[in-house]
Amino acid sequence: MWRWISIALIVVLVGGGVFAGITINNTVTELDELKAEYNVLQSNYHSLQSDYNSLHSDYSELQGRMSELQNSYNKLEAENENLHRLLEQYEKVPHDYYSIGAFQYHNNTYSELSKFLTLQFVLPRGYKVNVFDCSESAAYLEWALENAGFDAYIAVGPTPWDPDSGYHAWVIVYTTDYKVAIEATALTGGYKFLSLFLFRTPGVVYKNDLLISGWENYYEGYDHLYKNIYQYIRAHGSIEECNWWEGYWGFT
Repeated sequence: MWRWISIALIVVLVGGGVFAGITINNTVTELDELKAEYNVLQSNYHSLQSDYNSLHSDYSELQGRMSELQNSYNKLEAENENLHRLLEQYEKVPHDYYSIGAFQYHNNTYSELSKFLTLQFVLPRGYKVNVFDCSESAAYLEWALENAGFDAYIAVGPTPWDPDSGYHAWVIVYTTDYKVAIEATALTGGYKFLSLFLFRTPGVVYKNDLLISGWENYYEGYDHLYKNIYQYIRAHGSIEECNWWEGYWGFT
């Protein structure tokens, strides 16, 4: 009897071992399949990660280009607004400003300049702060000189006779003979008659001038020379300091 029991036990154990072997083999197979799937998924992940990094790099590049384009647009927009403001100021300057023919034409020589300032030129009104001061009178003189055929510039810089007191405007004329500095405000009333009494051209700044101090600064102490009223507008962004023609004859 014990013999049959032993044989049965052996059969059970052998059968169980075979079953266990089959289960282990199945588990190993499933594990291998899972590893293969994992490797595929990991490969796909790395591929997607690479695609993501590439797309992120492209996005960053596009973002940078967009920022550059936005900055360029903002710059152009600012320039456009500035040009629009300048155009508005230009339009305030009378039409045919430098070709109105208000004065007889002269040769661009010092003798003709002296004749013009002595016999023909008169400021349209007396000096008045913030109404017709150095900037308006200098602009008027530059306009008149250009209309009369002279090569004139508006000079702006520290006040020649007292550089620490602020800024001033006067006129520089380049004749075929000389570079001539002219104090426009000295072409009024008493200054003009005193110049004539001393046999000097009114307004002209002479070396070691007794009437107008700081003569060296008139010739070399300016910060800017403006060829015309339009250069002045571009530099200052406004015509308000030089709009001498408002209310003056011939202009509105």
